[in-house]
Amino acid sequence: MSGILPISRRTFLAAGATVCLSRSVIAGGQKSLGDPCGSQPWRVGTGRRDITPPLEVGILMSSGRQAWAPFEGVRFPLYATALVIDNGRTRVALVALDLLGLAGEAVGGMDQFKRRVSQSTGGTVAAERIVLASSHTHSGPESLALTDLYRTKPFQDWVDILARRIGEAVHDAGRSLQTCRLAVGTVRGQGLCVNRRLRLEPGPTDEQIRVVAFLDRSGRPAAILVNATAHPVYEMCIKQVSPDYPGELVRLLESRHPQTTALFLQGACGNINPPRVSTGATDSQHHARQLADRVDHALGKLRPVRGCELAIRWDRAKLPARDPAGKRQAEPLLATVGALRLGDAAMVFLPGEPFVELGLRIQAESPFDFTAIVGYAEGYIGYVPTDRAFQKGGYECGPGRWSRTATGSESLVVQTALTLLKSLKKRSSPPSL
Repeated sequence: MSGILPISRRTFLAAGATVCLSRSVIAGGQKSLGDPCGSQPWRVGTGRRDITPPLEVGILMSSGRQAWAPFEGVRFPLYATALVIDNGRTRVALVALDLLGLAGEAVGGMDQFKRRVSQSTGGTVAAERIVLASSHTHSGPESLALTDLYRTKPFQDWVDILARRIGEAVHDAGRSLQTCRLAVGTVRGQGLCVNRRLRLEPGPTDEQIRVVAFLDRSGRPAAILVNATAHPVYEMCIKQVSPDYPGELVRLLESRHPQTTALFLQGACGNINPPRVSTGATDSQHHARQLADRVDHALGKLRPVRGCELAIRWDRAKLPARDPAGKRQAEPLLATVGALRLGDAAMVFLPGEPFVELGLRIQAESPFDFTAIVGYAEGYIGYVPTDRAFQKGGYECGPGRWSRTATGSESLVVQTALTLLKSLKKRSSPPSL
């Protein structure tokens, strides 16, 4: 294990002087210059629960036809994996879900659902400090309210179980806190994603794989958070429950790094696919191996996170919207956008299926050098294309239940995220909504 992380324990202890206050300074009643941490170090814990649905809570077969079908079996279970981060003053829970997504309409409203999750934690983490982010596996249940599945009793019974088990995962994470140091790294994942709209227009990808490592006292990773960008569609329309490549990646990293919990957070992959689609588990596993190799490379060149500010902020952007027939609606579509500060690193949480260009714009203008963009978080508003994409048309631009935003949404989402990031950069204060 130590060979994977060439950053020595001594190096990190030295770097920790910028993060945690020494006992001698505490005894003197003064804080070291530029040190915001006081006597409280980072503490991190993880928890996991099985959220695999019954087979009758089925798979999306066609959004256009609003068709779903029961699963025929389970290739691999689906999980909710919680990461609780605590700096002594604030506690935040990030929950990675092996799901297609979560539509508020399907779970009784996102705010209410998160309150149910918080209650299941025993109140240890407030609802506004819980982040729910889905991997967007297309081999999970149809949880986006694109069909009538969510109206069925089996689905709603599963939602009750889902809220409870997510809360239990967060509760377990809060009970397993250990002192950690944070470090981040990036590595290029060349060849792992393609812009699927190239037949309509030239477009970018985001090949950067971003890693946040939470290192225990011995320098080993207690948790590894991976942020990468590509639709999990290797097993799409195959009627077997599966987390697709994100779940395979988590399994592989945890086998390579014993006593580590891995989490995958999807990027802004609205128009980004892997190289192949619907080819099955073999290609899913191959993609995961390539990703894992690159993550291990990133772990070998981590840099310590400076500072220990922990703060999360939310805002709601009012986006221009269309009805399923494509007509402009008078009522805007509310998009919940979040931003999290971890010392001198940051994460942005976007709802629905944002195009990669939105994430790239946010990263380019972010006041933080390390900014991870997480899509499929905090509800589902369909695709969020660029204004240029609306001019070209195509599946993602609808109209339909999967595409309800209109021209002008791109800039509103980007500016909302940047405003949150800038406010976090200026000061660290309690979360707000």
